[in-house]
Amino acid sequence: MSNTFDAATHSYTIDGRKVPSVTQVLNDLIPGFKAGEWYLNRGQAVHACAALIAQGVAFDHDPAIDGQVRAVRRFFAEVKPTVIAVEKQVYSARYQYAGTLDLLADINGKRLVIDFKASESAALPYQLAAYSIAESTYPKGCGVIINEDGSYKMTKVFDLRLFQQVFLALLTAYNIRRQAGIKEGEEV
Repeated sequence: MSNTFDAATHSYTIDGRKVPSVTQVLNDLIPGFKAGEWYLNRGQAVHACAALIAQGVAFDHDPAIDGQVRAVRRFFAEVKPTVIAVEKQVYSARYQYAGTLDLLADINGKRLVIDFKASESAALPYQLAAYSIAESTYPKGCGVIINEDGSYKMTKVFDLRLFQQVFLALLTAYNIRRQAGIKEGEEV
């Protein structure tokens, strides 16, 4: 099996076939999940900094995201997760989708799929469940809400097995919409 990720287009392929990302599926079907361009750019910068912090790499950052960077540093200093993987691309050949999980870490004896967020979203457990399905493991996950004031908040730890079927239903609906010629975000 040959899996590829093109960072420039943020697209994934499995055996040469383009597949939807977890984010595409959720953006298309859960209202309010999709952020504006400015927020996407800021989020990418914060995620890049979070990945460097998780890997213990020193870096300089734009002062505009200083609060978020302080929050991520604080999370790592206070929670002390044992990092397993950072910005890991995951692929589901069985269900034909892919995505990139932010962090896989052990916290207090639990292996967790973790996603850094600017705010809590109802879509979070489905996003985490999608990553756990693709990896066929990691039954627990949570979000870390990164605030501009330098604080953070961990969400509750979700049993991702409870959300996997719903993500697969969303994926099915997404694929039906594509087969019917409905573009992402288009109203029916």
